[in-house]
Amino acid sequence: MNTIEKIYTNYDGLLEEFSEEVIQSRYAVFYEEIEEFAKSLGIREKIQISESLLSHAVLDYFTDISRLKHFHQAKHINSLKVISYETYWLLRRKPIQILVEDETSDAMAFLNEKFVFSRIAKYLMGDGKRVILSPETKKGFLNYLDSLFYYLKYRNYDAEMLEMMLMGFKAGVLVADDLKEQES
Repeated sequence: MNTIEKIYTNYDGLLEEFSEEVIQSRYAVFYEEIEEFAKSLGIREKIQISESLLSHAVLDYFTDISRLKHFHQAKHINSLKVISYETYWLLRRKPIQILVEDETSDAMAFLNEKFVFSRIAKYLMGDGKRVILSPETKKGFLNYLDSLFYYLKYRNYDAEMLEMMLMGFKAGVLVADDLKEQES
């Protein structure tokens, strides 16, 4: 008999659709990114990357992408959907686990949120391209990032909402110069 748990944790078909190599590659990229993130904060020894939770995040991501591709009859999805669905499932599964409780534990309370937040910020800035912002633009961007981080920590979200937030940011970037010219 199929139970709800079996239905929702059945990842059959993903290997045929995406290949084991693609799925393992996504897992490896996330694992490496989390390790680098933790090392950059000097907390690698204080955390554990739950392989089980990370595996579920990756498989749930590919399950959603499969559904999207079938529903929209698309061969590929755009980068906004990729980062949005990755973010959603990483936050939902929370693969970064605190091992050591000490005076820094409060600062580590939102490690999963900090990790995905860093990925989103990098995505918004063009994957590490060096961008110099004017003081006014920098202030606005930092305010946006503060609001986004707050949202990731304390608000309800889903992948579609995350996609819309990022799309709104991208749209703002596209029209910013035209809007400034009209204000002058």
